[in-house]
Amino acid sequence: MPELTLPTDDILRDEASQSGRAALEASLEKFTPDVRDAFWNAIGLYYSSRRHPGADEPKTDASPPAVAA
Repeated sequence: MPELTLPTDDILRDEASQSGRAALEASLEKFTPDVRDAFWNAIGLYYSSRRHPGADEPKTDASPPAVAA
């Protein structure tokens, strides 16, 4: 059964999207234009490939290796 989408749902979704984008842009203002561009390029990479940068890197254990005394 298809879900019903009301015009108010679309309006609320658009408002939330605009608010989120404005908050993100405001938080990115503290970075240089190069860093902001790198951020948006990474977002574009994720959405075009659905993979984040570094996804192909091998997983590493976060704990440091044990050292024998």
